[in-house]
Amino acid sequence: MATFRLINLSTGVVSEQVLGTSPPYLAASHAWSEQRFPLGRKFLESPGRQALKAVNEQRFAGTVDYCWVDTICINQQDDADMNQQIPLMGRIFGDSIAVVIVLSCDLQMSQASVDRVVGQLKPAVRMHEEEEWAEQGTIWRTGHGRKLIIRGMRGLARLTTTPWATRVWTLQEYILASQVIWIGKELVPLVVQDILFSALPDICDTLRIEECFGDEFHRLYSYFSGMANMRLARGDRTRVMELLGNRSAELPRDEVYGIMAASGVEISTSTSETNKGAWSKWFEQAVSCGHLRWLLMPVATPAPLTHRGKPSCILPDFDIRHKLSSSSCLDTVKPLGLVRMEEGTAIVDGRWLGVCTVKKHLGTVHEPVPNEIHRDITLILFSQGKSRRARKVASAFGGGRYNSRQICVIATILQRNFRKAVRAVKLQRERDFRLRLRNAIEHTIWGDFMEFQMGQMPGMNEGTAYLTELRRGSILVEVPIVLPTAQAMPSTELGIIDLGARTIDKRCVFMIVAGANADGDMRGSVLHRVAVTLPVTGDYESHIEKLPLRGFAIGGEACQICQQERAI
Repeated sequence: MATFRLINLSTGVVSEQVLGTSPPYLAASHAWSEQRFPLGRKFLESPGRQALKAVNEQRFAGTVDYCWVDTICINQQDDADMNQQIPLMGRIFGDSIAVVIVLSCDLQMSQASVDRVVGQLKPAVRMHEEEEWAEQGTIWRTGHGRKLIIRGMRGLARLTTTPWATRVWTLQEYILASQVIWIGKELVPLVVQDILFSALPDICDTLRIEECFGDEFHRLYSYFSGMANMRLARGDRTRVMELLGNRSAELPRDEVYGIMAASGVEISTSTSETNKGAWSKWFEQAVSCGHLRWLLMPVATPAPLTHRGKPSCILPDFDIRHKLSSSSCLDTVKPLGLVRMEEGTAIVDGRWLGVCTVKKHLGTVHEPVPNEIHRDITLILFSQGKSRRARKVASAFGGGRYNSRQICVIATILQRNFRKAVRAVKLQRERDFRLRLRNAIEHTIWGDFMEFQMGQMPGMNEGTAYLTELRRGSILVEVPIVLPTAQAMPSTELGIIDLGARTIDKRCVFMIVAGANADGDMRGSVLHRVAVTLPVTGDYESHIEKLPLRGFAIGGEACQICQQERAI
């Protein structure tokens, strides 16, 4: 029977309670550095207690007698208490009557003003949710509609000005809350619809509302948008791990512990754990629970070390885990059969598809300054201005979407614009680069091709792309894969495994492995993960489904290529 502690709002007395049967309580979400509940200061005298009382009186008519505050309800000097209480955090916040976000700034808003703006923005949110950009976009891009969007963004931006916005634990507390209430120094409680944090930044980005692109709004895009999407349950819960790249924690291990309850995958805690050790344990637990998307992250670095100190080709590198996850085209990947982990090795059911041969080095994405990727220039440079190579690039990155005539049009555009792209790169004038397109057909096909690359190319962001041939019998498909930039091009024939990974639009993502012959018979006991493909056409799904399932052992301490650091 798990127990936790609550504080009486009126007396400040701390009492032991049974989790799940406790009286109603408010859970405080705060950043320690904001000094809302200063260490060494009595609870009854703290600014945070004033905020909680204001919420209780103004929102709950004074009917809530208790609250939970981490600095008081967990003994921060007792390792045993911390190890016992941290795994309960998910339920503590989820079971509270409300999570109160206690900020140290003035919010300068009333609930009436918030509700008024929300009502005015409802049609804009509906446009975003139903993707009615063509029909409604002009209304919100110009005039009064544009002013309303800007007003809404400025209101949201006030909630982002304190350290609360950048902490790991506060992200989890927001996501797990049954109800979120914001309160600042003026002690005016506010309820803000989560959808606004998701919709408004995306509307500004899509409609190019440049007034909302400055530093004032940076945290809405980089912190709050993804946070709101997770709270709205949009996507696989474990993807919350990709929101941590720009968040901080007082203790490094909390970069995993501080969000694992929101991910739905929890591990035992230890005050002596490192962040990378905690990450390795979380990864293995996630795969054991069937979250196979983490086995299929883009490969960008040599094998990182597990918590056992051994290299692993299947473990995403901790330092760029957020980048790998966000660049993956996969959301949920459900196992085709059994899955388990043994000493870091994934034992998983899948289908052996055939062999993979790496044919050509393509290169890296063209990114002259951080976060400014030019996908059009990237593909043009890959083509090298050669007709046959341009057609291969067009076909491989087309992912089965385009017919032969459309592939020819794309290849022609790639080849025609090669010299112009090279010149733009040489002069560092990529922002001024404009394609030469000769007619409406080219405009239409190229526009669709570039929009398609938004979901096709992100897996290349952290590595080097190669063109490969996937073969099974008489079937041959050319597909890009991505390898670590420092890795030499594989000289041996590789294998292809299907683990059931499909994109939202039903295209396939396969794992490329070493250590088996052409029939999939493993030369050693364990396969080495080399790469994953960019999305492949789903046209062969009926053939794939007929293939038998079989068990594969992949990566971990038994992977000889990893342990011996051999070339492939």
